[in-house]
Amino acid sequence: AVDLNLGCPQRTAYVGHFGSYLLGEEDRSLVLSMVKAANSAVSIPICVKIRLLDTLEQTAELVRQLRDAGAAWVAIHARYRATWERKGPGARDGPALLDHVQKIKEMVSGIPIIANGN
Repeated sequence: AVDLNLGCPQRTAYVGHFGSYLLGEEDRSLVLSMVKAANSAVSIPICVKIRLLDTLEQTAELVRQLRDAGAAWVAIHARYRATWERKGPGARDGPALLDHVQKIKEMVSGIPIIANGN
């Protein structure tokens, strides 16, 4: 499979404008065209890893768009893009919101959705 990782929240991803910093609406056509192009170019599955967007509906809509662009499955890292203020053990903004992924799975059909995190 080809994995398009749109889950990286690191500062280097912010500076380089990649990873989770391509999840905004302003980059949506670019991301979808990448998935379409990859799907047309190879005969193996295209997987896309994302993070949660601001709302469940926004995340579900992105998953639908990725499905329609040719993604074979979507992995959702069940956290929002990390804040710069990290404190405490693990410093990962708390446990993954796996219940959010379950809700998104109930909202979207036609594509496997894999929970990621913790």
